[in-house]
Amino acid sequence: MCSHVSTWSDPLALLSDAAQDLGDGEQALYDVLMAGYPHSVLRRHDVLLEQSGATRRDLHRLLTTAGFRDLAELQARVADKLNDELRSPAARFAARLSPAARAGLLPRMTVRESDNVATTLSELHDSGALSLAADALLAGRRRWVTGHRRSHAFAHLLATDLAAVLGQVALVGGSAGREIEALTDSGPQDVLVAFALRRYDSATLRLTGAFADLGATVIAITDDAGGPLAARADICLTAVTASTSYADSPTAVTAVAHALATLAAARSKAAGRRLARREQAVALLSAYDEE
Repeated sequence: MCSHVSTWSDPLALLSDAAQDLGDGEQALYDVLMAGYPHSVLRRHDVLLEQSGATRRDLHRLLTTAGFRDLAELQARVADKLNDELRSPAARFAARLSPAARAGLLPRMTVRESDNVATTLSELHDSGALSLAADALLAGRRRWVTGHRRSHAFAHLLATDLAAVLGQVALVGGSAGREIEALTDSGPQDVLVAFALRRYDSATLRLTGAFADLGATVIAITDDAGGPLAARADICLTAVTASTSYADSPTAVTAVAHALATLAAARSKAAGRRLARREQAVALLSAYDEE
């Protein structure tokens, strides 16, 4: 059930072919893009025009002749490729946050994060994977959620939200004793939701494999449909994590967790009653300082 496969053809080659068929302005733009490629592509259009001495019309002609709708599409294509190639945070920092790449950083980030969420949720809706995952959670006897390192934050968020509307939800991971207890109690009627993003924590992969061997339903929330966590899963929810930062984007991963908890709540006949009982418990314990 994993999806999201990006296609790739070298934008620089497409721009080169286009520039050869056009005029001096387009060639000057290509020379600027080539000199700092690929990071030069991520600059604002006004910066590119100033550096090349070209016009907006020149830029439009170069892009459309190369097969791009606009500069945003070219930038998204290059950003996706960089995201795939830069494996470590240190490598991403050097590439994305250098002085040359800082111009227009926040606007690019805004567009990138919005696109990540829209693409991810649209594809999961169209494939039916998110709906299947919600149904699997509702059918499970017990619901386990796991994630290590950075992914532990996503797992904690989902476990907290699920526990508000469903019973028998437990966060597992980080403690070998807790993992052994979870495997001792688990079986084919249970469900595990596992988070793992590149570079794929080995403890999460081992635990997920063990749950799968027990016959439990495994739901993977990951960033690669062909990655090691997806290979262990019955249902895979793939999030787009393309980023303009040194860290892969968490935004769509968080959105998937939020959407999964929301769908499970909407389909649960007991969710409303459970939330009402939780409010009673909150009041009894004075859990929040509310005036």
